[in-house]
Amino acid sequence: MAPRRAPSLDSDVRTVLESLGRPPAQPAPPTLVLAVGLPGSGKSTFCRRLAGEIGAVVLDSDALRRLLFLQPTHLPAENARLFRAVHAATRRLVEQGVPVIIDATNLREAEREPVYAIADASGARLLVLCFTAPEAVIVERLQRRLAGTDPRDRSTADLDIYRRMAGRVETPRREHLTIDTSSPQAANAALRSLVAVCKAHAKAGVGAGAPH
Repeated sequence: MAPRRAPSLDSDVRTVLESLGRPPAQPAPPTLVLAVGLPGSGKSTFCRRLAGEIGAVVLDSDALRRLLFLQPTHLPAENARLFRAVHAATRRLVEQGVPVIIDATNLREAEREPVYAIADASGARLLVLCFTAPEAVIVERLQRRLAGTDPRDRSTADLDIYRRMAGRVETPRREHLTIDTSSPQAANAALRSLVAVCKAHAKAGVGAGAPH
């Protein structure tokens, strides 16, 4: 029996795009948000809130991994296939004028470079958001996650994974905004600022630098 062929990139991208409730395109070059942060840093919760405010689609790597792989392994070959599909889907969406938020850890600059290239080539407004929180807060969140109390949380990362990944974090070379999600006031202020920036960009067709 001949070996079963792996799905093509086009097939993976169709699967990703068909899973999205796609908002209408905006008249200006769209916003492309790249989330950066360790498991438990609060990026997914923030990204869902931001998406609802600016009419963006969220490409959630945990959800899409489960969509593409029946039994995820998190091995390098699987990661490579997943992010090829995520980046290709991102490119198609922003070229069609759809705002996109990429929700993944994106800890290393090599993992972020393809997204920078998409923004540069498409003219999309790039916002790099770095999420952080004290370890005690992250430990509590990871414990709640593993208890399964939030059905929207699709990640299976535990404290061991968090600590292994913590040594891989690289500061983005591109302009970025750091958000400490342990402070509701700071997170809410960052959200309001970002929403204002994104809406002004959509209205004017241009935007200033990322908020500080």
